[in-house]
Amino acid sequence: MSPSRHPAPADFIARRLARIRWTGEVPGPHSRLHLVALCRAELEWAADRWRAEAGEVDEWACRLGPHPSEASRLPHEAAAAAVVNAHLHVDVENARLRDLKGQLRGQRTAALDTGQDAAYRASWAEQAEASLAEYRRHRRRRRMAWQLFRAAADRYRALRAAVAGASLAA
Repeated sequence: MSPSRHPAPADFIARRLARIRWTGEVPGPHSRLHLVALCRAELEWAADRWRAEAGEVDEWACRLGPHPSEASRLPHEAAAAAVVNAHLHVDVENARLRDLKGQLRGQRTAALDTGQDAAYRASWAEQAEASLAEYRRHRRRRRMAWQLFRAAADRYRALRAAVAGASLAA
């Protein structure tokens, strides 16, 4: 492996993780948030390495399509990108489910409001049914995103372990 194509050193990753201002308790080393932060550090290293090699490149000129640094990523860095991507999908689905849960609660309350006429309650009951169907759809999407996240995380961990093992053997 050429000097320019080496993985992020442990001290770079440690410094990057130490810079994070976690909200609340710092996640444990085996948590999803810690893994995603680790993967983002890997991607930051890959982009920095690419910038150092590319010199003066207008990155804004390349904004349509993938970033040019993606082509020079090492296999474990590409796996790190997949982890971050899957994590974003899990988070989007979690947020949508949280929003729908509150919305559904309000719709069901309105559908049961005996102080209103039957048409009003029926309208809210219909909206609640539509929200429930959407809620179920997002639960399926979140389940799929979790499966993809787990697979990407396993792949990243395996590739990163191989890189760490190769570094020790060198």
